[in-house]
Amino acid sequence: MKLRTIFIGLIVILLLVMAGIVVFLLSETVVGGEQQTSPTSFSVLETGAASDFAYGVYNYRGDGNLTVLSYDREPKHKIVIINDSQAVQATRLPELVESIRTLERYGFDVKVSDEPKIGDAIYVIPTGAIPSYALFNLQQNSSNATIVFIGGKDLLLSSGIKRLNWYDSLSSAQKARVVQYNGTLDDFLEGNVSLAQEILRSNWMVRNSTTYSIFGDGVRSVVVPFNRTGYMRIIYEFRDIYGIYDSSRLQSLGQPLRPNPPVIFPWEKSSLQYVLNKTNGTAFLSVRKDGKVIEHEQLRRVTDENVFLKKFEYSEPGEYVLLVDDNTGIIASGLLHVKDTQIQLIEKRGYTCVFSVMVDGKPLDNAEANVSLGNSSKRKYFISDGQMVVSAKLSQGENIFNIEIGGATIPVKFENKEDPLIEFYLKYGVPAFAIVAAVYFGARISRRPTYRLRFGDSADYVRQEMTLPTDRALESFAMIRKEMKLGKSPITPHEFSVSLKRYLTNGADVTEGNVEEILKKLVQAGHLENHRDYYQMKGEGDVMRNVLRRMVREKLIESGTPFREDGDKFVTKDFEIGFFGERFAGKGVIVVDDKMEEKRILEGMSESERARFRIQQSNGMISFVPIDRLSDVL
Repeated sequence: MKLRTIFIGLIVILLLVMAGIVVFLLSETVVGGEQQTSPTSFSVLETGAASDFAYGVYNYRGDGNLTVLSYDREPKHKIVIINDSQAVQATRLPELVESIRTLERYGFDVKVSDEPKIGDAIYVIPTGAIPSYALFNLQQNSSNATIVFIGGKDLLLSSGIKRLNWYDSLSSAQKARVVQYNGTLDDFLEGNVSLAQEILRSNWMVRNSTTYSIFGDGVRSVVVPFNRTGYMRIIYEFRDIYGIYDSSRLQSLGQPLRPNPPVIFPWEKSSLQYVLNKTNGTAFLSVRKDGKVIEHEQLRRVTDENVFLKKFEYSEPGEYVLLVDDNTGIIASGLLHVKDTQIQLIEKRGYTCVFSVMVDGKPLDNAEANVSLGNSSKRKYFISDGQMVVSAKLSQGENIFNIEIGGATIPVKFENKEDPLIEFYLKYGVPAFAIVAAVYFGARISRRPTYRLRFGDSADYVRQEMTLPTDRALESFAMIRKEMKLGKSPITPHEFSVSLKRYLTNGADVTEGNVEEILKKLVQAGHLENHRDYYQMKGEGDVMRNVLRRMVREKLIESGTPFREDGDKFVTKDFEIGFFGERFAGKGVIVVDDKMEEKRILEGMSESERARFRIQQSNGMISFVPIDRLSDVL
């Protein structure tokens, strides 16, 4: 038996023994007995308006998400889907009905009807051409229905299909009742629009929206900007319950109160200066939080113009509703928001600690923090997409991170229960020593590839070096793509160096040539692929096409050209940009890497295909553009 085989077998056996020890240790820390979970619940206790905001107070238990929307008009929750036998290309109606019926779990009333009439509801009419009875309802203002129509603005369904420019003949108020999508139902369902989501949110009339992530239980408040009068909808989504709450008409009373600043951290202060004219009796200032009065201050009776000053300092995050009233009722209102900052250590990998940084339930992005462990000196770290990676050597027991952010220092405690390395080996004796020996000799047999990373804080500083294992290099590669929200798009060497700087060298600059050397070695080892000066993970698709897609997007953004993405195409006002083989609805621009690629594409066509393509080119309907010349087109 070969020596190599003996070593591998020994490693496997000892690793299994060690795994058993770890499992035993972990099992010792588990508290026995299953936890009893309380049922999820959600209810709105009250709604109101203060200055430019609508607010709601709710009682909840469980983990979920809230979407809060404001409207000019009252939203509806009754839906009627029209099934018309004369509809054009509506073979997929059952699929549409199934999708919209998912709204029933939110409390919507959904039904399918073939009756030629329009009442007061949301009417989904996927007929391709507007039915005459629906047009008559709009023109005569016979009801207050919202008509969600899939079809042409110039087609009328009446004993067949007729050409009629009906939409442009409507008044502005009548057009406000129509939500129109071009094409037929079968074509519409091929797109990316979810009609169920559009109806759930009543997106055609949303004025403002805010979202919240909630967990635990208690009484809390939500707010959404609105124009001092209107309606509010709260959509709540938990694992096991869904629903909507629609408010009655809300209206802000009296003059607006606007604290300065209107949004503060718990350690900051805000001030309010407001003027009252003649009041009916004594005036009072009240501050309400989550439906309860937490401060009630008597002002005085005002017989002429008086200026009032007030300082606010609250440590508890949330929404504070400010109200001034006299004998006639509310005469002024406003809102103060105190931010909720949550910092938690969510992962520890060796000497690397990963923190979650959330402000008002949303990940903090593009920020910095000064961090110290205990009494050590502070170091600056970056916060991206709600995460901060800190290098720290923790002692056993309680460790306190002092995180300075937003003008205050927030202590974060962490109980480190891991044994120091030497104590661990002493505790577990010979098996641990055997494992170390086995791993050592195994590593002698088969070394993992590593790279040498050179970095320093300035040009005058003597460069430091560190060993960079392949997995850490690839991890840094993935993290910068996640941080920049690039998905699986290729990245540049500069972007890779930023990742190394943030996550490995604690902010010290990385030698530029060294970064490119590492990337090239990762390509040679089969981990990465590259084209031009971009790199992607192996197996993530055609690297040239992916690089060109990213370059097209960047050039569109640089030129300030508005666009939307449709699959692999970029759709602008004047033309569509894509790749050879795409179908273009209008004028098409085919992006190629260079003139040689254009030549190869043309040579690969048949004679008839080439002739048809030349005709399109001569008519200006399609053109080849090398990526380096795309800016000239834009």
